[in-house]
Amino acid sequence: MSEYIVVAEAAQLPVGATLAVKYGDQEVGLFNVRGTIYAIGNVCTHAYAQLHDGYVDDDDCTVDCPLHGARFSLKTGDYYTLPAVRNVAIYHVQIDGTQISIAPAS
Repeated sequence: MSEYIVVAEAAQLPVGATLAVKYGDQEVGLFNVRGTIYAIGNVCTHAYAQLHDGYVDDDDCTVDCPLHGARFSLKTGDYYTLPAVRNVAIYHVQIDGTQISIAPAS
């Protein structure tokens, strides 16, 4: 099992906010959707834009790539629309007091 590492302070990610962090050499996007924090690979699999800069749909729990609009699930990392044709990684999230830690889900 992968090790959890602290990547942010909870105060950096209020409800509705997004944040780019690193897990080792991987770029990860954190998304606070209605008080639940999700962590997915932050780089679109189509054109390498940063997903944390995209439009977050709270109702569907998805993010649209800011470059070409590919949509990804914040829960599963699955892509829903073209031009993306590959999923992004997902990460487990733990909140311990004021710190947010993540570990790869696989």
